[in-house]
Amino acid sequence: ARTSRNDNSSRFGKYLEVFFKSGAIIGAKITQYLLEKSRIVTQAPGERNYHVFYELLGGLSEAERTKYGLLEADKYFYLNQGASDCSPGRVDWISLQGAMQVLGVSESEREGIVNVLASVLHLGNIYFHRRQLRHGQEGVEIGSEAEIKWAAHLLQIPSEGILRSLTSRITETRSERLYTPLSIDQALDARDALAKALYSGLFNWLVLRINSIVYKGGAHDAHRISILDIFGFENLDENSFEQLCINYANESLQLYFNKHVFKLEQAEYLKERLEWSALEWEDNLPVIHLLAKKPVGIFHLLDDESNFPRANDLSFLEKCHYNHALNELYSRPRIGAQEFGITHYAGQVWYSVEGFLEKNRDALRMDVIELLSSSSDPLVGEMTKQLKAQRDIGKTLPRGVNGRFVTMKPRTPTVAARFSDSLQQLLQSMAKCNPWFVRCVKPNNDKQALRMDMPCVLQQLRYLGMLDTIKIRQCGYPVRLRFQHFVERYKHMLRTPLPRGTPYRELSRFVLESLPGTNTEGPDFQLGATRVFLRESLHRVLEASRSEKLRLAAVIIQKNVRGMLARKRMYRQQRGATAIQKQWRGYRERKKYVSLKTGIVKAQAIVRGRIQRVRYSKLKTELKRRREAEQRIQKETAQKIAKEQMGATSSSLLDIPA
Repeated sequence: ARTSRNDNSSRFGKYLEVFFKSGAIIGAKITQYLLEKSRIVTQAPGERNYHVFYELLGGLSEAERTKYGLLEADKYFYLNQGASDCSPGRVDWISLQGAMQVLGVSESEREGIVNVLASVLHLGNIYFHRRQLRHGQEGVEIGSEAEIKWAAHLLQIPSEGILRSLTSRITETRSERLYTPLSIDQALDARDALAKALYSGLFNWLVLRINSIVYKGGAHDAHRISILDIFGFENLDENSFEQLCINYANESLQLYFNKHVFKLEQAEYLKERLEWSALEWEDNLPVIHLLAKKPVGIFHLLDDESNFPRANDLSFLEKCHYNHALNELYSRPRIGAQEFGITHYAGQVWYSVEGFLEKNRDALRMDVIELLSSSSDPLVGEMTKQLKAQRDIGKTLPRGVNGRFVTMKPRTPTVAARFSDSLQQLLQSMAKCNPWFVRCVKPNNDKQALRMDMPCVLQQLRYLGMLDTIKIRQCGYPVRLRFQHFVERYKHMLRTPLPRGTPYRELSRFVLESLPGTNTEGPDFQLGATRVFLRESLHRVLEASRSEKLRLAAVIIQKNVRGMLARKRMYRQQRGATAIQKQWRGYRERKKYVSLKTGIVKAQAIVRGRIQRVRYSKLKTELKRRREAEQRIQKETAQKIAKEQMGATSSSLLDIPA
C-alpha cells in the first residue's frame, strides 16, 4: 500500500523460514503478523488502499470488468478516500497473475480471488438510509441494492442474507433467535467488518496456499535461515491501536536485541578473560510491563473491556488512567482529549483511543460466518473454515468468583491477545537462532533519490535505539582482532624489526607498546586469550597512523613507479627514434639509388640510341649504294642484251639467200 512515508509498504509483518539439507533448499514457510485491516476500509489523506485493488481494476479488460460489475478506481469508496493517485497497474496485475500461476494457483482459484476482491469493492459502495421503526427504534434501509446483488452474486450467497446481516443482528437464546435492528453507525461497522473479514481471510488463505506449495515435510530436522521483516517504530500525527501493537512488537524486539547483544558482549569478555565491569544499558522492560504485564497492563485492560458489551473507548481510557496514573512512563492528556501517552525507548507517543475496542474485538458475527459458509464458491468456503478456526483458537471460559467456570459462551480471543501470543512464539523461535540485525534507514521523507536529510536519519537512528547501542559499544572494546592479524596489520609501522620466535600475543603487546599514540588516557586495549581488544578511540589512532604510513609508502612507490615508467618511456622513444632514423636513411639511400639508376639508364639509352642511329645511317647509306650499283649493273646488262639483240636482227636482215 502507499503511505505518507512509503510508496510500497507491506503493512504486515512477515517471518520467512528457509530450510536447507545437504546444502540445498528443501522448502520454506511464511508466517504473517498483524495485517493492517483498517486500511481496507479507510485511508488517510495522501495514502492508498492495498495495491491489488488498483492492479485489479487496471488489469482487467472491459469485458472482464463488465463481468464483475466493476468501474474505475475513483468510483469506489474504499479507494478514493485518500485523494491520492488512483492510476491503474495493468503491468503489475499481469505480473501478479504470472506469479500465482508459477506457485500453482489454479485458474478456478484465481477466478475466486477476483470474485472476493470485487465483492469487497462492491461492499464499500453500499450506503444506508435511516428509518424509524416501532417503539421509537432506529433502523436502516439499504440505499444501493445493486451493490448488494453484485456482492451476493460474486460470493455466491443469497442477497437476502447479506441484506439481513447488514441491517440487523441476531441474538440467540435457548429456544429462539431474535433479530435486533442496527443503527446506521452499526450498519456501517457491519459492512466494514464483512469487507475486512473477506480481505483478511483471502490474505490468510493465500499465505497458507503458498506454504502448502513451498513447505514440504521432513523440514523439522533441517537447517534453517529465518528472516524477520517487521514494521519499525511508528509515531504518526495520529496513532491508534495498530501503532500500539506495532510499537509493542518493537519494544519486545528491542529488549531481545539488548539482551542478545550485551549478553554476548559479556560472554565474550569472560571467554577472553578480560578485566571488565558490568555493562549498563537502558532497560525497556518497564515499558513492556506497562503494556502487557498481568493483570493491569494496557493490553489486558483492553481485553477486559472488549469482553464487556457495555464498555466503550472512554471506559477503557478511564481504567488506564486509574491503574497507571503514578507510572512515570504513562502520561495523561489535557482535559477532554481522548488519548494517553507512553514513553517508549524511542520517545513519547500519544495514542488516540477512538476505535480501540472495535479494532481489538475484530470479531465477525457468527450469523455472518454462517452466511459465508453457505457459499457455493470453494474458495469462500475454505476462507470461512479458516475464519471459524481462527475464531475458535484460544477461546476461554470466564470464571466465577469461586474459580469455577460459569455457564456462559467462551470468550473469543481478541486481536491483542492473538498478536501477543504470536509475538511470544516468534521471540521463542528467535531465541533458538544465532541472529544478525539489519537496520533499514530512509534517507528522507520526500521519497527523493540521492538526498540525505540528516535530522530525518538521526530521528530514525534514535527510534532504532542505535545511538544508545553505539555509546555502549564505544564504552567497551568494539574492535577485536586476532593476534596474528593484528601483528600483520600494524608491524610495518615499527621502526625496528620484530623479534623472531616470539608468540603472537607477546608480539601484539610489543607492537602496542612501541607505537606512538597507544598510551592514551585509560585502558584503551586489553589482550585476551585469542584476540586484541581495542577501544574505538585507539583503533582510530592506529588506523590513522597506518593510513599515513601507507600514504608515505604509496608516495615512494608512486615515485619509483613513475621513474621506472618514465625511463621505459624514454627507452621506448629512443628505440623508436632509432628505428625511424634507420628507416629514413634507408629510404633516402634507396631513393638516391633509384634516381642514379634512372639517370644511368637514361644515359645508356641516349648513347645506345646514338650508336644505333649512326649504325642505321651507315647501313642506310650502304644499302643505297648497293641498290645504285645493282641498278647500274641491271642497266648495263639490259643495254648489253639490247645490243646483242639488235646485232642478231641486223645479221638476219643482211643474210640474202642464194
